[in-house]
Amino acid sequence: MHYVGTCTSAIIALGLTTSCAASAGTKPHDMSTAQHEAAAQHEEASAVQQERLAQTDVKTEAQRDAEAAAWASTEDPSEQHKADAASHRELAAKHRAASQALRDVEARACVGISESDRDMSPFYHREDITAVAQAQRSAVHARHEQAVPGGGRVVFRAVPGMTVEWLQRLVNCHLARAAAVGYSMPEMSYCPLMLKGVSAAVSSTDGGFAVEVTSDDPSTAAEIWRRVRALKP
Repeated sequence: MHYVGTCTSAIIALGLTTSCAASAGTKPHDMSTAQHEAAAQHEEASAVQQERLAQTDVKTEAQRDAEAAAWASTEDPSEQHKADAASHRELAAKHRAASQALRDVEARACVGISESDRDMSPFYHREDITAVAQAQRSAVHARHEQAVPGGGRVVFRAVPGMTVEWLQRLVNCHLARAAAVGYSMPEMSYCPLMLKGVSAAVSSTDGGFAVEVTSDDPSTAAEIWRRVRALKP
């Protein structure tokens, strides 16, 4: 029996589907929570600037009539500034929604996980790792399906209190935290869960539990294996 966890599937499972229609750069996984918040502040500042320009460019009715008489195509620039301000505020709202979505996924994924387990990757416990191996995935090449490197597999010995379900929850928690911080945690550079676009499945083995971390992206799969290989006991 095994369980699979990915950051993307977690967002879908939690019903956070509104991000799919977001503008470019405003989907949850496009940035970290901090980056989304910073982008939202930037958009708000741009909106304020456009609103100020709109007030500066407001024309009197007589001015508009005079311009309309001379140039029928002339538009009031204040209206464009107002439209630009509205667009910036909309983007700010989308960035804030994306940031909140990442926080919600992390909060739900990490329910019941102790603070120490949240702050420490399961792969930090190298003394409990008994074996590592390269994982394979199926790929179609020249109309033929073949096995190609897909990542890595790490086997942990059974420790008191560990179950497949608990270990999968811990893995999912770290996947969600990785997305929330934008996959940037130098102190966990050894952890294969800190890479973008990975999936992780936990299964039981003889006398222990296996965590298989994979990716459909060849370069990511290679980096997973590099990190997993370095954990070899």
